[in-house]
Amino acid sequence: MKLSCWNISLNDLNVMETKKIEPILKDERGLFFEVANKLEIRHIVVTTFNENSIRGNQFRKNMDQYFFLISGKAKLVTKSLNSSIKNETQLTQGSLVYIPRNTAFVTIAEKESVLLEFSPQEFDPDNPDINKFELIG
Repeated sequence: MKLSCWNISLNDLNVMETKKIEPILKDERGLFFEVANKLEIRHIVVTTFNENSIRGNQFRKNMDQYFFLISGKAKLVTKSLNSSIKNETQLTQGSLVYIPRNTAFVTIAEKESVLLEFSPQEFDPDNPDINKFELIG
């Protein structure tokens, strides 16, 4: 059995800074990840990706988002609306990345993947705050 702790505040994550979270428990049954602690979360989504699927090409004006890759492998491309620079990062199991509001993003699954997305802001289905922004085709 392997025990480890993750001692980072989610507020300390910078845009496109990916943190690799090690499981706090790893044994013959599987893995146990602590993704967030002491954070008010008002919106949680689990997204599945088939291999080579593309999701995103959008940004949020009023929501900060955190992505945690539960399983698989994906590439994340982001671009702040205030910059001309695109950033790319590889996501593998246990990767956590912060995407602040007004940052366009797209996720490309390199393998079948499961992604947990969560936000401290509430999602309103009547005003979804999903703004299209073509990062890749």
